[in-house]
Amino acid sequence: MKYSLLFLAAFANVAASAAEPPYTFIEGKVPEDVQPDGNSIVFEGPNEILVIDTGRHPEHTDKIIAIAKARKKPITAIINTHWHLDHATGNARIRSAYPGAKLYTSTAVEGALKGFLIRNVEKAKARLEDPSLPEARKADTRLYLNAINDPANLIPDQPVKGTMSVKLGERELKLHLAKYAATEGDVWVHDPASKTVFVGDLVVVPLPFFDTGCAEGWRQVLAEIDRVDFQTLVPGHGLPMDHATFSSYRSAFDAFTACAESSQPTASCVATWIQKGAPFVAMHPDPKYSEPALAYYVDQVLRVPAKRAEYCGKPNETTR
Repeated sequence: MKYSLLFLAAFANVAASAAEPPYTFIEGKVPEDVQPDGNSIVFEGPNEILVIDTGRHPEHTDKIIAIAKARKKPITAIINTHWHLDHATGNARIRSAYPGAKLYTSTAVEGALKGFLIRNVEKAKARLEDPSLPEARKADTRLYLNAINDPANLIPDQPVKGTMSVKLGERELKLHLAKYAATEGDVWVHDPASKTVFVGDLVVVPLPFFDTGCAEGWRQVLAEIDRVDFQTLVPGHGLPMDHATFSSYRSAFDAFTACAESSQPTASCVATWIQKGAPFVAMHPDPKYSEPALAYYVDQVLRVPAKRAEYCGKPNETTR
């Protein structure tokens, strides 16, 4: 994956300020031919291990399990930042190895399992019968079907309904809930001791993914995060960044969504992110990826009243 010099400099600043962070960062891959994995974090406590997000593919999740086995400590807690399956499919694999692992996440996944997550079930089943579909795509389809047919490994044991704490030895992680943002029920985590925040898909490189996003609530939580005393932010996709780089991302996000909510042409809104979010756009290996993706989100999500209503929890809204 291509990284801009500016972004690499920001990452170097993060590395210099926290040469030995109290966690292991496992980068989620975003290959061209299969579905992505989200980033994962492994925290080691005195006698146990806590994981933030578990990825999609076995190859990703097995890296988490390998750390636990090498440390000879059980995984006792999983935090899912949200219900997208590139961050939560690995729950089942981890709990198969460590059945005592408790799941902390929002209860919004229960609604997603009755709505968004099951909308493509019949298409998925048809794909498995398509002889022309590559085996890698079929494997992704099986992972999807297996995950939604195993709700016990997606629904929380410990629902996150607001701010709460999780102890890991002497370390206390603060869990926060954004009701409607990148999804319904985003959980972001603050580790005051290391001055790090883990935000899932509230921050995504090269651009925010609005497939289930509520721009209004999303802006609010980014502003809330910006007020936190932190040095390092770990996004849902992409490399960790320092506070200043996050603030730049937030500024680009605010400008892009404000444009999308106005009567300006779609092309103007796309240009806003391309200009203000240039360091993040440069991180994607395909220079042609960002513009059509941004245009799609403006026209097919952010300017569609029914989708704004659904994703912002306003079912009675029918007009702009």
